[in-house]
Amino acid sequence: MYMSRSFTPKAAEVGQRLDLFCTAKIPALSRAAIQRAIKNGHITLNQKQVKPSYALKSGDQIEASQTDLPEAAASLPDDPGSLSLPILYEDQEVVVINKPAGIVVHPGVGVIKPTVASWFADKYPESLSVGENSTRPGLVHRLDKDTSGLMIVAKTQAAYQDLKSQWQRRRVRKEYLALVFKVPSMKEGRIVQPIARSKRNPMRRVVDPTGRPAITEWKTEQKFGNRFALLRLFPKTGRTHQLRVHLHNLHYPIVGDQLYTYKRQRPPIGVTHQLLHAAKLTLRLPSGKRRTFTAQLPDDFAAVIDTLAKAATDQQPAPK
Repeated sequence: MYMSRSFTPKAAEVGQRLDLFCTAKIPALSRAAIQRAIKNGHITLNQKQVKPSYALKSGDQIEASQTDLPEAAASLPDDPGSLSLPILYEDQEVVVINKPAGIVVHPGVGVIKPTVASWFADKYPESLSVGENSTRPGLVHRLDKDTSGLMIVAKTQAAYQDLKSQWQRRRVRKEYLALVFKVPSMKEGRIVQPIARSKRNPMRRVVDPTGRPAITEWKTEQKFGNRFALLRLFPKTGRTHQLRVHLHNLHYPIVGDQLYTYKRQRPPIGVTHQLLHAAKLTLRLPSGKRRTFTAQLPDDFAAVIDTLAKAATDQQPAPK
């Protein structure tokens, strides 16, 4: 754990409000928590207490001490540098990572752990201003906390705008692998169902005719008896929880999904999170070259597949 951190605004950050600047530097804390810390003197500027609205000047020295932040002592994560994310590709404009399950992409309500955003901010401090949100530098897209797999993060504003445009124009091809309950009767299909936030539970999304259009194509990759199947998914839109909601609505929920699984369905032994993996990403890099990136299944996901495959083989009747 780090005891304190010091920051000095760069030329592009001069004139920025102190609270906004600190929120970007310490993404584990909300802006409200940062403002309280500044007002209470736990975050100082040039060893003095100032207002959260203070406009930064060149040469200002900001000090944030973990031991002096009573409400933040339990909230500040380990030094983001201690979070190691697998880098699959990197150039001057982008970095492609293989996010493990359990890692949150960006800070939000109740998020007090190191995130992809804090890792990126610590590893590429020169890219802190990239993007549209100071707490999400470089993030073009996101994955749910318990979804593993490929993410591309922009290191420059030009790369960010280029990639964002590709996402908005649906020029990016995404492939996921998901282990689901039951075996679909068809080999492949196309789901066209609008998605909206649930009125009963704001944490959930539901299929709703008043929602935003959402399209998912799928095909069966592997069957394990009649209880489980491995599906390859191709989302054509990018709605929150889209794959999880669409499969749940078809009565093929993703194994391990705590939010969209039917109560009576029991996951195989060894499942600790939803088995959904962003396996392939095809897009045009800002440099102009079109690339396809792939990420192998995490070890725990692969182990469950191997166990199910072996069990399915053992249950087959012996040849006469």
